[in-house]
Amino acid sequence: MTNTYKKDDQRTSSTLRIITQAFYGNRTMTEIEPEDMDRFILGYLDSSMKISEPIDRTVVRIPGTDGLVLVYNKYQEAESLKEKEELLEERGYEMKPLAEVPELGLRLYSRCIALRITEEGEFASVQSGDGAYIMKYLAP
Repeated sequence: MTNTYKKDDQRTSSTLRIITQAFYGNRTMTEIEPEDMDRFILGYLDSSMKISEPIDRTVVRIPGTDGLVLVYNKYQEAESLKEKEELLEERGYEMKPLAEVPELGLRLYSRCIALRITEEGEFASVQSGDGAYIMKYLAP
């Protein structure tokens, strides 16, 4: 996969610049290698670790943008929803969503990342100015 960057970008063509939610904290920009995306979404810190749990890349387009998406793992989301219900029932605690897209009626309670997707369906780095659109959907 080859990404296109502006002249002032110093990143390699294979690195993806993303905004992550619930990895290094919330709303954090970082870089990953495309082949490590699944590990990153699962929360693995070491790219040599074998994936031992189900992985899915559910892609949600961010409304009103040209190519910005949220990506999450539907299996982790199901686990987070179960935990949310248990916390409410057992402790009366209401878990807050990590991401919310009201236009789509979507609330995410699990780790997710924001980045771009090309017309060909390839993932690409966020660009300068994308944060303004992405941040309104991510919990602080």
